[in-house]
Formats: sequence, C-alpha cells, structure tokens
Amino acid sequence: MKTGPYLMEKSNLLEECMNAYKYAVEVVQKNSPLSRDLAQSCAEVCRSSADECLKLGDSRSSRTYKMCLDYAELCEELEYHMKEDPRRLRKLV
Repeated sequence: MKTGPYLMEKSNLLEECMNAYKYAVEVVQKNSPLSRDLAQSCAEVCRSSADECLKLGDSRSSRTYKMCLDYAELCEELEYHMKEDPRRLRKLV
C-alpha cells in the first residue's frame, strides 16, 4: 500500500470533490441563477479528480476513485432536479 505524499494527494482530490459539492448545494439552496452551471462544473471537477486518482496509480475499483465519481453523480443529480423543479430541489437538499 502506498503512503505519504500519495495518500495526501488522494485526500486532497477527495476534499476538492466534497468542497465542490458542498458549494454547489449552497448555491442551489439560495436559488441562484448560476445553480445549473455550478452543478455542471461541480460534476466536471469531480470527474477530473477521479481521473487524477487513476494517474496516481489507483485502479477503477479504488475507494477514492469511486468516491470522486459518487460526488460527480451527486452534482449531476442537483442539475437534473433543477431542470425538473428548482423549488422541489430546495426541499430535497
């Protein structure tokens, strides 16, 4: 198992995903006109972080990789629900 800087890099990537999602949720809750764009950007950040995990030597079955993709899917759900009914989304989040 790799340790040291490798683990810090993975931790930082996961934190970036978490922060992107957290911020997207905050913006959506405020009914900002930027909500859709931010949810889309959030998903892109998380997918990029997942790709970075692979570049660090993770496999597609690693927990960090999967967690980054989970965050991407959560961001996409935000965007999807915004299209349906933004007022409903505020209750869900």
